[in-house]
Amino acid sequence: MSNQNVFKNTLLLTLSGILAKTIDFSFRAYYSKLLGSVGMGLFSLVFSVHGIMLTVATAGLSVAISKTVSEQLAARRFGAVRKTMRTAILAVSVLSLAVIALTIFGSKWIAVYFLRDERTALSLCLLAPSILFMSISYCIKGYFYAARKVIRPASSEFLEQAVKITVISALLKLWLPKGVEYGCCAVFLGLSIGEFSSCAYLSVLYWLESRRLCGGGEQKRLLSRLLKISVPTMTNSLTGSFLRMQEDVWIVSGFRRTMSKEEAMGRYGEIQGMVLPLLMFPLSLFSSFVTLLVPEIARADSNHNQKRLVSLISRVFKFGALAGTLVMCVFSIFSDELAVCVYGTEAIAPILRTLAFLCPVMVIESVSCGILNGLGQQFKMLKYSLIDSCVRLSVIYFLVPLGGVNMLLIMIAASNLLTCSMVLHRVFRLTAAPFEFRSWVAKPALSAIAAFFITKPLYHVWIVPFFSASGALTLGILTAAAVYLFANVAIGGISKADICWVKERLKPVKIV
Repeated sequence: MSNQNVFKNTLLLTLSGILAKTIDFSFRAYYSKLLGSVGMGLFSLVFSVHGIMLTVATAGLSVAISKTVSEQLAARRFGAVRKTMRTAILAVSVLSLAVIALTIFGSKWIAVYFLRDERTALSLCLLAPSILFMSISYCIKGYFYAARKVIRPASSEFLEQAVKITVISALLKLWLPKGVEYGCCAVFLGLSIGEFSSCAYLSVLYWLESRRLCGGGEQKRLLSRLLKISVPTMTNSLTGSFLRMQEDVWIVSGFRRTMSKEEAMGRYGEIQGMVLPLLMFPLSLFSSFVTLLVPEIARADSNHNQKRLVSLISRVFKFGALAGTLVMCVFSIFSDELAVCVYGTEAIAPILRTLAFLCPVMVIESVSCGILNGLGQQFKMLKYSLIDSCVRLSVIYFLVPLGGVNMLLIMIAASNLLTCSMVLHRVFRLTAAPFEFRSWVAKPALSAIAAFFITKPLYHVWIVPFFSASGALTLGILTAAAVYLFANVAIGGISKADICWVKERLKPVKIV
């Protein structure tokens, strides 16, 4: 398959991922309104443990499968592919069942001594079975990605979303009246059932596919080869998951020094379960496109084409700054309206407005990480992640109990600025790309200022009086985006060459 076809497959996978994320976030907003800030606090605490369980159960084998199977398919060793899949699925099944058993039998202990809230115990038990289904699904997806059959794993995500939405909606009506604890249980049981549907669907597809995987010989020392790839991946993921869980637990504990138990959980839920997901949602859609550039960057680096490498980096940073600043502008103008529309409360609007300035920083960080991935700098990124986690944990442990919510917001801002500066410095050092202040900072900032001062009065005078709340918000966001982009084009931020560059990468290609 040609490089263009690889790019088209990646684009297809990225676009389906964006649509799935949009559906998932929209439904998350729905049940967030029902659960409230306390419920989302409990939800976030339980989900922090889920990351650790999944990392242990999968053991990094999905990455190892994708890499190993790609090589085996290229060599037409189909018997080895079948053995690889059989070994990996058996391994993750055994690990998953062990993790599930430990979680269910130790749920009360984990809830009381790790999460420090006994209400999370039942949710842990209901979420635990999803580990087995997700682990098997990851293995099978790894095979389909290696085989470049991206439609199959992409379609499984939409099936999962459909089942999850149906089941959770029904269970919330039955269980939420019993209390927020049971509302969380409804969500987690629905997640497990959704993962089961996806796993069953993928398993059938792989079984049909595997009947043709025969001949070509088997590979010796297969298990050791898989472990060589998977163990470092698992170690990195496990470290990150554990540190994130510890952060969440310490945040709630720090809040409890000056707040009641319910108030502390509510404030934690507002920030971790509502504000940050809302901020990250539009940025995650843009960061999905960054994956499309990783192969190009890797190719330019391996070919020692310095001019092309610098050109790619310059353009992706320009569009990253443009997108991040636009998102910042929208959140700054419509923070109150978005808080009410998405979550049904104005309480989170001040926090959303405070953290909105981080949007360009988070996009540039995401872009920089994508570039470093293309340059093979995974170890450096792990190092930066550990430094950032140590700083975050220190601030959370020592200062959040003293400064409360305001100190946590300062920590979030400082953490993002620190990580962004480290990865950005590494990109400049490796590539010798220049820092283009005018294109990346000045012009997007001027465009955002123009959009803010033009859209704000237009919105309140000409839009709000004539439309419903949701209609006015939609039209207001579109107006802000239009003014912002027009201003950027007017001052030379986006050129005709930039637009042609984007079109060239989105142009459909004929698969041969």
